[in-house]
Amino acid sequence: MYEVITKSLRKLVDFTDEELFLFMQRLKPQSLKKYGFYLKEGQVCKGMALVYKGGLRYFSRGEKGDYTIGFAFEGEWIGDYESFLLQVPSPDFIEALEDCELFTLSYPDMQELYQHSQRFEKFGRLIAERLFIDAVKSKRNLMTQSAEERYLELLSNQPHIFERLPQHLIASYLGIQPQSLSRIRAKISNTKLT
Repeated sequence: MYEVITKSLRKLVDFTDEELFLFMQRLKPQSLKKYGFYLKEGQVCKGMALVYKGGLRYFSRGEKGDYTIGFAFEGEWIGDYESFLLQVPSPDFIEALEDCELFTLSYPDMQELYQHSQRFEKFGRLIAERLFIDAVKSKRNLMTQSAEERYLELLSNQPHIFERLPQHLIASYLGIQPQSLSRIRAKISNTKLT
């Protein structure tokens, strides 16, 4: 358990053993059953969650159905960062795709850690920067790339998603219909055979 947490934390910042201990003392375990919600529309995101086991989907609901914003699996963080930082209701949902074991960090605990050391402030800044870059990149890709290009990029950068998720969720993340995803996969498969 601690290995997943320390690896995730040290990926961003070279924490001392003492700092890791302080961080872990503030993490609260939480279990979610498959299809359980970590966050629902209208709730304030009270904590950011580190996935120890399982997978979650972050999504919005609109007139045309669900729009998947992202996924998180083992060793990754998830939460509505805007709702978390501003402590305002979220317009989004976070749902367990599998039975999950999480460790959550509350807003007050995060603020206390920021006061303790510059490394914790750096960690918070790097998480915020990563989320900002991911959001901008996702928006840009939806506007400038074809569905096939987005599919190939996802396949290249996160191949594990294709092993763990149903096609309709991958299509939702790519901003296309499941039938379009099937056509793209068939086209790419036929291209590889020739």
